[in-house]
Amino acid sequence: MSRSRKLACLTLAALLGAGQAVAEQSCSTWMDQGDGTSWTTCVDENGTQRCYRVNNTPGSTVFEVSCA
Repeated sequence: MSRSRKLACLTLAALLGAGQAVAEQSCSTWMDQGDGTSWTTCVDENGTQRCYRVNNTPGSTVFEVSCA
């Protein structure tokens, strides 16, 4: 896993952990889209799906995006 993806995973973990004391999320691995971005999808214990996208450059911010 590249340094930028590791950083993105840590950022995502921090975002997901903020305000969620009980719900655990299960996320897929980051998938490279071939356009300089990667995305992942997560599902919490209630079955709610959330998707996230990140630019592959170091220091990029993870953004929640539509899963549709």
